[in-house]
Amino acid sequence: MRILLIQAVSVCDGGEIVFPLGLARLAASLEESHEVRGLDLNLNPFPWPELVKTLQGFEPHMVCLSFRNLDPLAGRLDSFVPPLKTLASLVKKYSPESAVLLGGSGFTLFARRLMQEMPEIDLGFRGEADNSFPALVRHLESARRIPGILWRGQDGSIEENAGTQCCSDLESLPFPRWDVFGPHHYTGTNRYVAPMGVETKRGCPNHCRYCLYPALQGTRLRLRSPGRVVDELELLREAYDIKLVHFNDPVINQPADHLRAICTEMLRRHLQIGWTGFFREDLLSEKDAALYQKAGLVAWYFSADGASGHALELLNKNITQDQILNAVRIAAQSEIPTVYHFFVNLPGETQSSVDEMRELLDRILVSHSPKGNLGSVVLSNLRLYPGAPVTDYILKEGLLDSRHDLLYPTYYNPPPWDHLRHELTAYCMERNALIYLASEKLY
Repeated sequence: MRILLIQAVSVCDGGEIVFPLGLARLAASLEESHEVRGLDLNLNPFPWPELVKTLQGFEPHMVCLSFRNLDPLAGRLDSFVPPLKTLASLVKKYSPESAVLLGGSGFTLFARRLMQEMPEIDLGFRGEADNSFPALVRHLESARRIPGILWRGQDGSIEENAGTQCCSDLESLPFPRWDVFGPHHYTGTNRYVAPMGVETKRGCPNHCRYCLYPALQGTRLRLRSPGRVVDELELLREAYDIKLVHFNDPVINQPADHLRAICTEMLRRHLQIGWTGFFREDLLSEKDAALYQKAGLVAWYFSADGASGHALELLNKNITQDQILNAVRIAAQSEIPTVYHFFVNLPGETQSSVDEMRELLDRILVSHSPKGNLGSVVLSNLRLYPGAPVTDYILKEGLLDSRHDLLYPTYYNPPPWDHLRHELTAYCMERNALIYLASEKLY
């Protein structure tokens, strides 16, 4: 069977492009008898001619679309749903005999809705597909028996096989088929974000009230062995000359001993590869930080998300400001650039919580002043997703009109603090610029 894997549009206006790891993993799960080809629409600012050329030249029996991101976040009102609809329409027009399958995390959140709005989609796939996708390809005629599958009934209604599957044994998964998309297309494309991703685990045991990771990956941590992770890193380095990767885990240092073992194995093999990941502040120690840096860490990413006691409690982060500041102290002492992420203007915001937030930001700026290693402080408004506890709370309290369509970018940002993100961003940017300039000898 000829199978075409297409990564739907997930960046806009020159955004940072990442390798389609999910589709590359699915490609590796297929039997060698299948002819598999990949197409990433994000590599071309106007991808439709290349799409049509690929469809007509390859003549696939099955076209699998991955819809990863609903929108670009960062307060932007762009949506990736319109290009997804265009993609589905063109696939059906120029490859009418193909079976068209749609999956991915973005699809999982609005599976039934997207199936209803795109009649070109024959089958939908909710949840993880590592084990189920090859079974679907083998038994396409009886696909409706597979958990997480959506299909169209004879009367046009959307039917669904209840439940989804999580891959319980990550260790047995083959390495991604990187060749299907070609890592060379992604090297040198980004300024800030590592384009190649590697998973060390799935699942998130935290219960942050805005986050969808537990819903998408479950709350049980499923770990890959450190040796297997480093095998993958080593192959990327040797076969494709990849020098920088991002660990895609929700939290890279949870559990901390797992990351320690990965770093220790990287050092044992003298593996020269840089890496980044999102860290949990309360699990960071000076000893671990030294190990991470020695093993190739090139940027700290922290997502405490709450910069005041009120925000941390509302978001159910289960960390304290003191733990955040301890992580700030450790990161600031390193030679590594650091990026912090916080939400502003959350429900119940007051002048007191704003002052508390500003004080914490000041302490971050001061801590990084000696070495000038603050990458940025990213301040965002809260993007509301269906099913997230904080969204349910906002709707229940009448803080948002329930008629808002959450498929499209919807942010919580009411007056009187609707300007706060911009004010605090300007404040941090100016202070950081002055710190940097003061450390330079200007002529």
